[in-house]
Amino acid sequence: MNPRIYWQIVIVSLLFFTAVLGGAACSKTVDDSDTPLLLGLDHIPLAVADLDEAVERYRNLGFALKPGRTHENGIQNQHVKFPDGTEIELISTSEERDTLTAEYLKYLASGDGPAFVGFYAPNLDRLASRLDAGGKPYRIGDGLLSFPESDQLRYIFFGQRAQSTTDQPAHFGHLNGAEALIGVWIAGDDLTTELKLLTSLGAEFSEQEVYVPERLMATVAKLQQAEMVFLPGSWQLVPDRRIVGATIRTSDLDALRGVLTTASLDVPPVVLTNNGHSMFISPDIAHGICLEFRQDVDN
Repeated sequence: MNPRIYWQIVIVSLLFFTAVLGGAACSKTVDDSDTPLLLGLDHIPLAVADLDEAVERYRNLGFALKPGRTHENGIQNQHVKFPDGTEIELISTSEERDTLTAEYLKYLASGDGPAFVGFYAPNLDRLASRLDAGGKPYRIGDGLLSFPESDQLRYIFFGQRAQSTTDQPAHFGHLNGAEALIGVWIAGDDLTTELKLLTSLGAEFSEQEVYVPERLMATVAKLQQAEMVFLPGSWQLVPDRRIVGATIRTSDLDALRGVLTTASLDVPPVVLTNNGHSMFISPDIAHGICLEFRQDVDN
């Protein structure tokens, strides 16, 4: 089937799904608030086999790192944090102690990369009510809402940007000018389930020209503070890994160029896109994820 026709069929079905789910939600008086269920991204946990190596690489990319801690299940982490509460979490484990560590070890067997993506849901109770209305199973606790291990959407979760009282200005002092996590790229041959979910939660869809970093037409879902770019399965870096890239807003691409030069890393060209000027760091350098640094045209 022609890809354009396929996406048109998908979007029409999504509109129908939204109407049905919205009717169910209204009939149960799920909420009457105008506040969006989803506002943007929460964080992306980036699984890495060698945490020290990944921390050194991300520092060479110009990020400030906030040390994490060793969790009860043995997970270790460090944080690339932004003032709005978004972040990229470098996370590692070496021993299976529970379901989560088993998931990470299985994931790492195929190499480093983004294991999950979290969306920012200011009110998890409202979100849960909407999922209840659609009959979608989930788990909620510790400020997060996630899906069961067997669910196709397991890699998606929802959080509340839980900023820590130990955050310091130095943790946001990224030498590359990075300011916020504003986009995620998802690749798959059939993303209908993801599109249905995000449509039911208020995302707005359109077909746009995107740069990833090649130029192509893709379906883009918009939230107030972030976007999701949906790509064909051929863009997967490792089979069945749907998260392939992320977009970071930066105030100064020259700052990024400077830190890359200092670290003797390749300096990518600046690409003029519909959204501004961008530089793209390859997955080989960023531990299994393509990072777009985007500077607004006005900056």
